[in-house]
Amino acid sequence: MRKIIVHTLVPKSISKYQKSLIKIFQVCILNLAIAIIVAIHSQLALAIGNEEFTANFVDKRLYLSQVNTCAPVTPDKIYRFIQGEDNCLVPMTTSEIEENLNDPFAENILRADKFPESVSEIVQQVDNSINNFQHDSYLVGEGTQIPLTTAPREAQRNLRYTITFGPSKNNAQIFLSASPGGDSSFHQVVSWDSNSQQYNFYERAVQKGITDNAKVWSWAGNSSLARRSPTKGQGCFDCHHNGAVIMKELESPWNNWQSQLATISPTLVPTAVAQEALFQNLTGAEVLEGAIQSSVQNYYNQWLRERYQRNGETIQLSDVDQMLRHLTTNTTINFKSTSIQSNRQQTSPADRDIDGIPNNFLIWDKILRNFLNVDYTIPNFTFQRDDYDAYLQQRKFELIQTQSTAPLGEVGSDPIAYQKDGSTYFSFFVPVPSFEDTYMATQLKNADIVTDKFMTALLMVDFKNPVFSQKRSSLQKYAAQITSGTIDQNKTSSVPDEFAQLVNANNSQPACTLENFDNCSAEQQFLYIWNLPGNQWQTIAKQLIQQYFDQLNSLTSKEQLNQLMALSIKRRGQFQSATWKPLSNLDEFSLLLPYVERSPS
Repeated sequence: MRKIIVHTLVPKSISKYQKSLIKIFQVCILNLAIAIIVAIHSQLALAIGNEEFTANFVDKRLYLSQVNTCAPVTPDKIYRFIQGEDNCLVPMTTSEIEENLNDPFAENILRADKFPESVSEIVQQVDNSINNFQHDSYLVGEGTQIPLTTAPREAQRNLRYTITFGPSKNNAQIFLSASPGGDSSFHQVVSWDSNSQQYNFYERAVQKGITDNAKVWSWAGNSSLARRSPTKGQGCFDCHHNGAVIMKELESPWNNWQSQLATISPTLVPTAVAQEALFQNLTGAEVLEGAIQSSVQNYYNQWLRERYQRNGETIQLSDVDQMLRHLTTNTTINFKSTSIQSNRQQTSPADRDIDGIPNNFLIWDKILRNFLNVDYTIPNFTFQRDDYDAYLQQRKFELIQTQSTAPLGEVGSDPIAYQKDGSTYFSFFVPVPSFEDTYMATQLKNADIVTDKFMTALLMVDFKNPVFSQKRSSLQKYAAQITSGTIDQNKTSSVPDEFAQLVNANNSQPACTLENFDNCSAEQQFLYIWNLPGNQWQTIAKQLIQQYFDQLNSLTSKEQLNQLMALSIKRRGQFQSATWKPLSNLDEFSLLLPYVERSPS
């Protein structure tokens, strides 16, 4: 803006000499202004005496990249790059390393001056450096069941290894994610730090703006950064939403994984992959499920313990707003399907009908019925095979692999590499409430932070939408106001009543009724269940849920198929929508979900 103003004051007939003087004057003024700003900020920091302010301002990470380009990296050093905080890879100081990097991968590999450059080197060095650790390899790929008639074996099938290291299969301490085949351009390590009781995240990265630069190992942050700005939803935390290890398909039948229910044929993967020892010794996803679940449980147990502190006869609670997010919304998401293949020729016996629709697609069944004991019955919905196939054909279901592998339309001018009519390998592959949210819900109740009635009142808000509920998520604005709480000697928590009071104070609408429950606002639905006397909340919740299932059960088989398949399309669309970021960041590959009624390009 300054340059524009100066130019408007200079006559067009000005000489080249005068122009040069003016340019020199502009540069001097600009440099003087920068120097004054820096001096003011530095003096302000000293006057305030705030160590964090001073460190953040003068830290070379924050303004080196603003004034200069990123410096070239050198091998055999540990760098830091925390997306959202850092603009460049910066070498970590000895004190930073000693303070932050105390997990087994850091202590035995990086801090021991070992900097492996490939998957095989990482595996070998961890195996050789930690005596009591064993490794197990797992493989996932959205294209692992695409036949050779559609794509040759060397085609991109989105293959990724997950390799775990630990004292046992269910006690993994290090998780490595990388592409197979010996030429992986991506290496991410998640390693448990037993001192800080959280995960450290590492990646091999190239310095920004430096061409033909070697990759170096960088620390990408720890679990605590997943929940706070400016790092929330950034870098590693665009997928690890709560700072824990993740597995999208965490339950049987593990649609895209090598497992006891779906073998990945060596004839369908590139030759280089098929010849790797890691591929030849794959362990099934049914084992990884246990390793992930036990790791998630351990992480949340420690997380909750830090926020649950005894003070005499009273328990002091902190970060209550973050606890309640696991009830009001989906902090992350999992996928589940039936165990029946979409392709009728692959079922055993052939032409099997489709049954086993995931209960948690219909309602948060694991909490409402299995944990809170709301006693309702879910019908066994079965789709006739001919009706199911006709629906896929009519709605033009297809699997698409783009050249970039990113979801269709995410990258401009991204041609289709190959396409196959039909749906995912296992039928009815849909988003469901996550294991993380489910486990935290149970722990909040077991720790007496919330009550059965309170949890039911929350989960009955828009209960027909256990995932992607805007209505229920709107209640987080009340939870956000409760950052602390107490539990007294009688195990009575302050949280439920405080939440209810906040909702009630902001609700000017008439009371909800049983007859118009679906049309009530989030506040009305919550208060309707919460204000019921005695144990009536359980009876009314059962009645509302059973009415929902009875209505579905009254439909013909074809009507049920049309309604539930339409709902599955809607839910997959919500998962992919920017409205639900960062959840939609998990939609990484074009082959993950089927496309429906795609417009011709």
